[in-house]
Amino acid sequence: MSDKPSVTLFENGPIKVSNAKSMRYCGEPVDVQGDVFLCRCGESKNAPFCDGSHKAAEFKGENQLATTKPIKTWEGRTVRTHFNPNTCMHVFYCKPLGALREAELAGDDDAAAEIARVVGLCPSGALAVESKGADVQIDATSDCDIDIVEGGEVRLQVPYDINVERLAGQPEDRGTLCRCGLSKNKPWCDGRHKGRKDFR
Repeated sequence: MSDKPSVTLFENGPIKVSNAKSMRYCGEPVDVQGDVFLCRCGESKNAPFCDGSHKAAEFKGENQLATTKPIKTWEGRTVRTHFNPNTCMHVFYCKPLGALREAELAGDDDAAAEIARVVGLCPSGALAVESKGADVQIDATSDCDIDIVEGGEVRLQVPYDINVERLAGQPEDRGTLCRCGLSKNKPWCDGRHKGRKDFR
């Protein structure tokens, strides 16, 4: 049996998480002994847990996008970054990258490490960085296996198994699952939870 967290998505139903070593919701620890069932319709009165509301809400869990877009690569002097639009959830932690890339190309020795740090913040795995032989520390480790964001997504931050096909170019140790019910890229988050003011 794998020692990785296992994620099972029920058709038009909840997310079952098994074998997670740590989980938190709104920054607070969640008991992960046994299986944990998380809501993904966005209607549960016991968020983030499923309370069966998906049945009354007639939740549909199919992916409406199902497109494959090419991965974009940027070449710096000492690092190379990749952007995967298939997995992006538009959280915009990447905003500093434009200026950092210019600085790195201009010879700023600290910019590469800062690029690696910013890329490591990307919860969905849409951004990746690799060293081009220079001594650049790349650390994307997380202090929690599964982080459930208040009013947002389920962040999978360690290698995990899942019972659906991953998106094109999606890494095995990063992923963000929709739990507001609005994503058109289900089961993956596409950032549409920002449009739900009542969502916790």
